[in-house]
Amino acid sequence: MDLALNKVLVAPSTSASDQEPARFTVVEYEYGSDMVVLCQQINKSPRKPIVHRIGSPIKFSHEGYRHVIDWDTFSLENQSFLGGVHTQYYRNMRLSQNIPRGDGGKIKAYFDRCQKLEDKVKLKLCVVEAFEQFPQRRKAFFNGDIPTKSLRGFAKSLGVSYDFVWDTLCRYYAFGQCEDALVPAYGNCGKNTQLPADADEARRQFPNGRGRTSKSTHAIKRTAHRVDAKTVKRFKQNDLPTLQYHSMKSLCRQYNAKYATELLFEDDLGNKYWDYVPEKYLTPQQFKTRLLSACQNRAEFERIKRGAKEFRNKLRIKKSTVMKHVVGPSHMYEIDATVLDVHLISKFCTDEKNVIERPILYTVVDVATTMIVGFHLSLNGANAESVTLALFNAMTDKEGFCKQWGFDYRSGDWPCHHVCHTLVIDRGTEYLDKEMAALIKSKVGLTSIQITEAYIGRAKGTVEGLFSKLNRMCIHALPGALIKGRPKAKADTSNHACYTIDDLYHILVHEVIAYNKDTVVKKKLTQEHFLNGVNPTPLALWNWGLEELMGGGKTVDPKSLMAELLPKRIGVITDSGLKLKKEKINYQTNNKKFEDFRQEVVLERHRSGYEVEVMMLPSWNQHLWLKMGKKSSDVITFEVADTNELVKNLHFSQALEILDELSVFESNARHINAIEESIRVKRQIDIASSNINRLRGLLRSEGKSPAEGRAENTIADRYAQAQHNASNIQSAMSGPSTNH
Repeated sequence: MDLALNKVLVAPSTSASDQEPARFTVVEYEYGSDMVVLCQQINKSPRKPIVHRIGSPIKFSHEGYRHVIDWDTFSLENQSFLGGVHTQYYRNMRLSQNIPRGDGGKIKAYFDRCQKLEDKVKLKLCVVEAFEQFPQRRKAFFNGDIPTKSLRGFAKSLGVSYDFVWDTLCRYYAFGQCEDALVPAYGNCGKNTQLPADADEARRQFPNGRGRTSKSTHAIKRTAHRVDAKTVKRFKQNDLPTLQYHSMKSLCRQYNAKYATELLFEDDLGNKYWDYVPEKYLTPQQFKTRLLSACQNRAEFERIKRGAKEFRNKLRIKKSTVMKHVVGPSHMYEIDATVLDVHLISKFCTDEKNVIERPILYTVVDVATTMIVGFHLSLNGANAESVTLALFNAMTDKEGFCKQWGFDYRSGDWPCHHVCHTLVIDRGTEYLDKEMAALIKSKVGLTSIQITEAYIGRAKGTVEGLFSKLNRMCIHALPGALIKGRPKAKADTSNHACYTIDDLYHILVHEVIAYNKDTVVKKKLTQEHFLNGVNPTPLALWNWGLEELMGGGKTVDPKSLMAELLPKRIGVITDSGLKLKKEKINYQTNNKKFEDFRQEVVLERHRSGYEVEVMMLPSWNQHLWLKMGKKSSDVITFEVADTNELVKNLHFSQALEILDELSVFESNARHINAIEESIRVKRQIDIASSNINRLRGLLRSEGKSPAEGRAENTIADRYAQAQHNASNIQSAMSGPSTNH
């Protein structure tokens, strides 16, 4: 066997299906020597060169198995690896023979790809040149004498990874020890080629198919063509947005089920028999390539897969932060709600522990400092009332609030009672557009409201991040908390609940004040803060920024603030007092100013139903409030009228339920009464008809004057009635006595 440098030893086929036998490049050989350095040609996972004694059997890996083949069974060929598709592609790119036509973007992408590939080849060539500067290093590599630590140090000195050095050297020695040997046989190679137009052209261009042979069927997978690309594009446009599960294998199955199956026949019983069409069937890898090509990029696929909102919420890159638009503390507040991950018990447990629904936490956060400026817990669900109370808590003094829930408040513990310039909300139903617009027009001082897109949590990143931190810091450690990944065999966490809503208020007040004092928020710290010695905690940033940047902030008295925050309803002034429009509850007041006004409306204007705007708490029907004139600061309180004693001191929803039940009862009663009245009238008609028939033929007065002799005619009937009454009394008096 005439061995020489870069000659190739070709092993015999190891099985009947082995169409690509193993190949070994002669890396180093001296004429007359009995030793040779060989390196197996494997693109996917290159092997290290080995020193082998000529004539001895060669051990190697092929088709997933270890083989030992006698030396004499190998054949010797000239090298052919330099004419591979990837090297031709690289040469063509360097000579700029395949510059695409069309828009500048494609041309720029082409040259960027050329440069990227060339830079990679140059980096590999640099590794090889540095490695072969010392001949003894090359020899040690062949003999397996280079320590891993030494090779890692070599890689680090060049700024590349250990795996990169290993892969480069093995590929270099296996494929000819030249620059072309370092051209990657993967990646961009072949991406600039054009797909065949259809199945016929694909068979002509690739009579033996493309890709590796299947291990199970030993078949070559068919070549994809442009018709497949068009079909996948149609699948992407029509079918992909309607699917719920988006793994590539699942999508491939959906595609093949719709576009690559056909009905063979249908029997007499209506059973259908299907089979796949080989000319249309795509493998998962073929389908993935075509689908990502149809989507143009991975981002478009993720946008279709997740939906536009979820993509913007989770995957869209950040271009700027909200701090760009914030002046300082109290300039911008964010408000949002979350259902807390903890079960509670009722405050009114007597005979047994009554677990109640999980509360909703409304939190208001200052964007400039992440200071929690206010919060509210709701058991009434997400509603405008909760928004009102959370904002009221955020913009009023906290001393009374803290003492109400058992916190020993000292001045400065929670110094947030300022009206913000901008309020950020989402499109939740509890944020009533009319109420928010009225808030801006009021005298409170709020000048703008930013409404983020629904279900886009990152648009309110400050408050959304706070919820996660609050869960880790406090909520998830409480008895009755919901913990993800809880073993299913354990009892439900609601069975461990032991806190009431009042207890949770007490806990949260302490936690919020501790968070404001102790949390480190480095991202909110600016150079100005640093130069002035401001600590990176929400409380320190708030106190300094409020005076230095916001001029002390803006405040408003609680009465005026609540009057603007309370949800508004339409009230109707009637002669009975005041009631809500479309509701049946009447309200009254002793305020003389209002009574004089009502007198004027009802009497002097000779009408009722005069509409006014009133304020109310949606969950409580006991009171209404009315501001006498838009410019007036007088607020009149109304209570449920005495005529509505049935619905006093009830939750508003309960009162409405009772009134609805009464309304339904009245409606049913009217319906039943109407039926019974019809029956009674029918009886009356029947009696009249019977009497008329009985009186037919008797003498009667025919004139228009009253009937004569009525007094004389009554004597017999009067006597009969007296006799009847005496009979009833006699029966009662002669009966047995009931006294004991």
